[in-house]
Amino acid sequence: MARQQITQYFDDLDDSPLQEDEVNIIRFSVEGTDYVLDLSEDNARAFHEALEPFITAAREDAKDVLQKTDPADIRTWAQNKGMDVASRGKIPHAILQAYRDAHS
Repeated sequence: MARQQITQYFDDLDDSPLQEDEVNIIRFSVEGTDYVLDLSEDNARAFHEALEPFITAAREDAKDVLQKTDPADIRTWAQNKGMDVASRGKIPHAILQAYRDAHS
């Protein structure tokens, strides 16, 4: 006896069935809680259109600036600003805060 397992996808908003190549995975966070939605192309577009005015008015979270930045770039920036920073090891909080302030 053979067994075949089939995965079926459904739109999380309207419960319509989706083929694997039709699934749009949307990841987003609100007030520190992360969410994931599987949506059709139409519902994914509607989601992005609904958020567009909020995204346009928002600013990037400063912690994300640091997470997306290579520490070597922070060290170079600090050195160019005349700050004392070692070439290895933990970057002092004051330098991280100054970088964050300058790039937010």
